[in-house]
Formats: sequence, structure tokens, C-alpha cells
Amino acid sequence: MTAATRDDSRSEPEDDEVSAVRWNDRAMFGSFRGLPWWAAVLIAFVVAIIGTYVDVGSAAQTVGWVFAVTFFLGCVGAVVFVERRSMFGPIVQPPLILAIVVPLLVVFTQGLPSGGLASAGLQLGKPLIDGFPAMAVTTAVTVILGIVRVMTQQDPNRLTKDEKREAKRAPDRPRPDRDKPNPEDRPKRPRADRSDRADRAEPTPDRRRSTAP
Repeated sequence: MTAATRDDSRSEPEDDEVSAVRWNDRAMFGSFRGLPWWAAVLIAFVVAIIGTYVDVGSAAQTVGWVFAVTFFLGCVGAVVFVERRSMFGPIVQPPLILAIVVPLLVVFTQGLPSGGLASAGLQLGKPLIDGFPAMAVTTAVTVILGIVRVMTQQDPNRLTKDEKREAKRAPDRPRPDRDKPNPEDRPKRPRADRSDRADRAEPTPDRRRSTAP
């Protein structure tokens, strides 16, 4: 019994932690916390480096289907699993990955180009041209996913259109001043009856005699 209660007590904070994740910190699917922007960008870079190395190191010495698949999966996965508030970096990273990763791996695997600017441009430019279609398709998909997330993942406590209209139609009510005392809150003094006032105003015969000289 004690072990079961301990397990239950341990599982409660985890459930609270999952339910406490804000809508702006979640991934595209589920209620779990998404990746920070730097982690999503790093994963996309690592996956693209692996695919580029496999293609550039082959006999073709340029990017191919391995690069296209890994490049697409890495960039799209980054947009899907990143936090909702940190989507900008993963959305715009596909062109940067192509422009950084491909030339560096070409130089790393094939060495520095020799023979002038023409041979250097051909050696570095051909893989970039071959990878452009994959980059264009991946960028379009990441932008579409970002728009979908912006439209679907919104604050659940936001005001609806009807509530906004009612708030605009409602007249502005002045706020009560808490510093000024409310006259209605003051205690009211009991009013004396008229008969009591008359008795107090007219002196009795005994009082007249006592006051007479």
C-alpha cells in the first residue's frame, strides 16, 4: 500500500506539470512543451549535415535524394516540435541551411577548389543549384505550417467576436472612488419624536417654581 501511494504521489506533479504548459509554449500537436528555438534549429542543421555528407561524399559529388529527404524532415520537424512562440527561426532557416551546410561540406570532402574562379564557382555552385528545388519546397511547407499554427494555436481565454461587440456597445461606467466615503454608508442618527421635543421645550410647573427668584 505504501509503495502504491508513493507512486501516485510521484505521478501527480508530472500530471500537473503537463497540464500547466501554456498554450504558447506547446508544440504543434499534443499538450507537451515544445522545443526551444535553438534546439529546433540545431536538430535541423545536424540532420541536413548528415544527408549532405552522404550525397557529397558519393561518386556524384553533389546533393541528391538523401539530402532532399533529410533536409525536408529536419526543417519540417523543427517547425512542428518547436514552441509556438519561437517559430520564426525554424520557418526561415531552410535557405540558411542550404547556403551554409552545402558549401562547407563540399570543401570538407573535396578540398578547396583550384584552377581559378570558374572552377571554384562550378564546384561550389553545382550542389547549391541541385539543392535549390528541395529548399524551395521545404521553405513553402514550413511557411504553410507556421501559418496553420498561428491560426489554430491561439489563446483559449481570448475574447470572442460577440464579447468584443458587447464590450463596445456597453456604456463606460465611472469607477467608484474608494477614497471618498459613501454618504449612504454613514450610520444614521435616530430621530426624536415630536412629542418628546415638545416636552423638552416646555418647562413643567415644578421647573418654573424652582427657577423663579
